[in-house]
Amino acid sequence: MIGDFHESKKMRDTTRNGLNVVRISLLASALLAVLSIGTLVGQSRMGLAPVAQDPPASPPYVSLAPDNLDFGDQVVGWRSVAKRITLKNTGGSALNIDSVELGGDNPTAFAISRDTCTGATVEADKACIVDVTFTPARTGGRNARLKINDNALDSPQRLRLKGNGINSSAVPPF
Repeated sequence: MIGDFHESKKMRDTTRNGLNVVRISLLASALLAVLSIGTLVGQSRMGLAPVAQDPPASPPYVSLAPDNLDFGDQVVGWRSVAKRITLKNTGGSALNIDSVELGGDNPTAFAISRDTCTGATVEADKACIVDVTFTPARTGGRNARLKINDNALDSPQRLRLKGNGINSSAVPPF
């Protein structure tokens, strides 16, 4: 035993072009290292080379496209065409999505018509989608937020939703 190290393997001394090399493998806590001691023309050198390890992956990070949805004018009581939100994991680790929810001032004016994100594990550089519709019950502006709960460091993600309810009399005949 040498301090916190213990000798795990010795190799025989060798001589190459006047160089005496002794290699001893050492184990220290969780780090394996190779200790090289060499002598070249009366000079000594010593180096410690750690065992190579891959760096840890970066945490998951969410990118939303688009970053808000504006449904514009929509006739009261009529459902809009769905608009799509793409949620992409731009980080290095898996993104676990717990839920996608509507909230804010007028969440009942909006609906999630398709959701491939809730309960999904989105690997790095992959995506899932959420489609949202707007059906105003009254005239005037309506606002809500889409909230995404996940394991990203900046969770939850929030996306603004807005639309304007109008009377059918405001729509020209076709």
